[in-house]
Amino acid sequence: MVGADLTLRVDRRGERWPSHVRIGQGTLIDDDVRVGGEHTKGASRPIEIGRGARIRSGSSIDDGARIGDRFEAGHNVFIGEDAVIGDDCHIENNTIIEVGCTLGDRVRVQANCFVAAFTTIEDDVTIGPGVGLANDPHPGSANHACMRGPTIERGAQIGMNATILPFVTIGERSVVGAGSVVTRAVPAELVVAGNPARVLKSISQVTCPLDLQPGEYLDGSSETAPVR
Repeated sequence: MVGADLTLRVDRRGERWPSHVRIGQGTLIDDDVRVGGEHTKGASRPIEIGRGARIRSGSSIDDGARIGDRFEAGHNVFIGEDAVIGDDCHIENNTIIEVGCTLGDRVRVQANCFVAAFTTIEDDVTIGPGVGLANDPHPGSANHACMRGPTIERGAQIGMNATILPFVTIGERSVVGAGSVVTRAVPAELVVAGNPARVLKSISQVTCPLDLQPGEYLDGSSETAPVR
């Protein structure tokens, strides 16, 4: 849980992190990771990183970020100001999580993804490589007053190189096909694909000749069901 049993830690060079950084027991952070500092615009909270985390070289965490237990970050991961990340999350190489995003527990965001500011990703979501989540419906605006990212509901899976536009909600356990551009809300438990994305089927109809019978995707009974 974010905020539990946090203490100030010492890095490998014997230097203490800044006073507003709290890091849980058993967390390992590579020497060239930046924690707090240059991107900050006045975050409202200290940085909190939970227990048993692993944060790899080239990564950067801005002030106000709150990260849960057993967090795994690949190389060159950026976590923006005031982002909140739950327990058991994996953020893979070269991925950006911008300011004010909220990620639930057991979220996996694969390599080379862009998660725009003010996006919400609920528990057990998987985001495939190269996915872009947008937050600005008219980028030419001077003040960006209506900026908000998508909402990805619990258990949804987003395929490689998909793009999801601002304000769009992806329903619980829905699947977005690779390369899709999602311009409107997707109801729960549907498969969508294309540009613009259209409904193909219910997830109850998803099958695999090797290990997934009709209905197993929906009820999770297969031992090799998609990652949750």
